[in-house]
Amino acid sequence: MLTVKVKITGTNGEPVPEYLLNTLYASDLHFEPDIRRSRIMPDGTVEIDVTKRPYMLHCRLNIPLYGNIWVMAHNQGRGYTTDAVDFVSEALETYLYEAERLGKGIELSVYAKGHLDAAYEYKTLSEKGIDRDYCRLKALSHAIFAAEAALFEASKARLARNPRPDMLLGCNAFKYSGDNLYARYFTELFNFATLPFYYYQVVPEEGVFDYGRRDEILEWCEKNGIKAKGHPLWFGHGGVNPKWMFGKSFDELSRFAKEFIRKTVTRYRGRIDIWDSVNEPHDWANCFEFSQEQLMEMTRICCETVRESNPDAISVINVCLPFAEYVAGKFVCYGPVFERPVSPLTFFERAVEKGVDFDVVGVQMYFPARDMVAISRILDEYARFGKPVHITEMGVPGGPARGERDNVETAEPQSQIGLTKGVWHAPWDEHVQANWAEQFYTMAAARPEIKALTWWDFADPGFMKTSPFLFEDNVPREMYFRLKELKKVIMGK
Repeated sequence: MLTVKVKITGTNGEPVPEYLLNTLYASDLHFEPDIRRSRIMPDGTVEIDVTKRPYMLHCRLNIPLYGNIWVMAHNQGRGYTTDAVDFVSEALETYLYEAERLGKGIELSVYAKGHLDAAYEYKTLSEKGIDRDYCRLKALSHAIFAAEAALFEASKARLARNPRPDMLLGCNAFKYSGDNLYARYFTELFNFATLPFYYYQVVPEEGVFDYGRRDEILEWCEKNGIKAKGHPLWFGHGGVNPKWMFGKSFDELSRFAKEFIRKTVTRYRGRIDIWDSVNEPHDWANCFEFSQEQLMEMTRICCETVRESNPDAISVINVCLPFAEYVAGKFVCYGPVFERPVSPLTFFERAVEKGVDFDVVGVQMYFPARDMVAISRILDEYARFGKPVHITEMGVPGGPARGERDNVETAEPQSQIGLTKGVWHAPWDEHVQANWAEQFYTMAAARPEIKALTWWDFADPGFMKTSPFLFEDNVPREMYFRLKELKKVIMGK
């Protein structure tokens, strides 16, 4: 184990606020976090224990003219082995490296070049001692903007050369309610829809199955040429499971899961052939308190039963919180844990090692309070399993809800939304939301391993407040029109 002294200063040269210092964690170069064991020293330096070398560092920062996100420092992709790091200086070098790397071979726009020039100029001013700390953070801000712009422009160029007419563009269709504006806007934008198969809806009473609502949505999808996906066949979250399931043993629940999957997948064979076989099985949501071995066994049972019930089905393992910051904090959605939590990447590694029979790596991407370059790097990690990748759920806010103000300092740090709450480029509104969607969809569609992109939800209220395409009265947000035009580019039309 190595104890590393990390200096993290703000625009005035003083240590950044304690709530930011407390977010610092280390990971290996594949983003696998260390358990956070850190101490804030009297001078504001953070001493943190590191078990993996070379290591990366991640910390939430308030960045001038950009926002509040997790920032990474990775030493030009090589990681660190030293026992002292000046985080802001190293993060600046990281994003300058990323901007140069991503911009190679393309003619950068004035926007991208301007940000890159500004980053280098502010870096020089800082090194000359001219408002040193402020200019250094300004340099970091422009370097992140430049790296994101280079990634966006390189992705646009790749997509123009290789459009994706096969791309599944979708959303959950949970609020479909007949021939109205919701239905019209949905069918104009999407060719893919996620249907709800939560146990509390389908099997509210033991032994009583109700597929009526699913049949209704599916018939509408089929009439409009929309491919359907079922979600989920197992989800261990307390909020989606009926009371009758609690108190049962693992063997009893696994037998029920088999029965449910066999009955459901067989019933819809040839109509729904894509299934989230398991949702968030990496112990983030584990209301039945299964052991790690039982979570993996349930995953094996679900995927195996899907295959037996429909050999032509596409079986998805769907994970959340792809950067796994919760592992560093040693907690899951129900609070602190004694054992080390399992990250999504580690779960996939173990599933592959154990021969679990699944087809698709499913990744949720609710705004992860990360820049696009970090998101692209984490997607590289999910691509290394050699399977197609689906972005199964995603969303970013369209601004604070009516009567509320966003405040990243008050976000619950141990909730899924709290971990992913941040400010990207500017306080969230419809314009910022549309910009994020355009950049993310472009970057993702340019990656050949990504086969499906699914937003969550289509109409307010959504899982993430104000993230849906439509307000509650079904009036579209700006993002709807942006994606409608981008769809033509993605599909090559």
